[in-house]
Amino acid sequence: MTAWTELTDDGRISLPEALATVEVRGGVIAVRLAGGLAFDVLPDRGLDLGATWWGSTPVAWRSPNPVDPGPGRDWESRFLGGLLATCGPDNIGEPRGSSGQHGTHHLTPAADVHWSRERVGDAWQVCVTGTVAHTSLGGPRILVERSIVAATGVPAVEVRDVVRNVGDEPVGVPLLYHVNLGAPLLRPGVRLHVDADEWVVREPLPEGRHPLVTPAPASGLAPVVAEHVGVRGARATLVGDEELPDVVVTWTGATLPRLCTWSWPARGAYVLGVEPTNAPLFGPERDLPHAGAPVLEPGATWRTGVRIAIEESS
Repeated sequence: MTAWTELTDDGRISLPEALATVEVRGGVIAVRLAGGLAFDVLPDRGLDLGATWWGSTPVAWRSPNPVDPGPGRDWESRFLGGLLATCGPDNIGEPRGSSGQHGTHHLTPAADVHWSRERVGDAWQVCVTGTVAHTSLGGPRILVERSIVAATGVPAVEVRDVVRNVGDEPVGVPLLYHVNLGAPLLRPGVRLHVDADEWVVREPLPEGRHPLVTPAPASGLAPVVAEHVGVRGARATLVGDEELPDVVVTWTGATLPRLCTWSWPARGAYVLGVEPTNAPLFGPERDLPHAGAPVLEPGATWRTGVRIAIEESS
């Protein structure tokens, strides 16, 4: 493995930005890392992750929506895809009460956005930080302080969140990290490996389908939404083969004890969502207080997050 800092140490490369490039253009922070990933950070969408590439291969799914039609339209009409869309902290899943589908985070601009580049060991590391505020006068006041960290030589990106209740009342805070994987790494017959006891589906499972196996694209295939019960290891792997690598999604199991998946292999859609979460996405638990979400007390914080990595197939 290349020690990328050697290239700057011995003078073959004069500036570290040649290896760890950060460009801010059109409201997007584009990060390009030698021997790592290339990805877009989206400040106007809660510092979520957009297009992501491993070398010349796209990793993230792109939705069929060509543009965001803007405020006033529903979440699905505005969803453009990307590697990560954060759902919550007021709702996940179907609309509930005054909260729309999947909540407000993904469509809320971040404040105090900064980026830095520094040497860490044998790598040049880039960190993008900012705060996404979910606050109201006289109502809940939740802050999500986000750091996005990636480095040269490691094809991975990590999202680290500190969730704070800066209000005066306890608040139920559902969170779901909507990781969206697409072709060519998502392909007919590929399996998502999850170490879990069982799975349950939101709607009856269509004939011939499995929540963890992606079939060939075909017109009219319905989405399959599932929760995987008794997950161990806080890890899900899109299994590679001789030609393609694994895609490994890991998360903070202590704060995200549940895992859901969204498989929609219809022609023109073709996506797999890997969705670590802290609350029920569907089912009778949604009728519990706070729709089954854990409560964050005034002054309390959670540290939570997700990491997406490309690894050689085993």
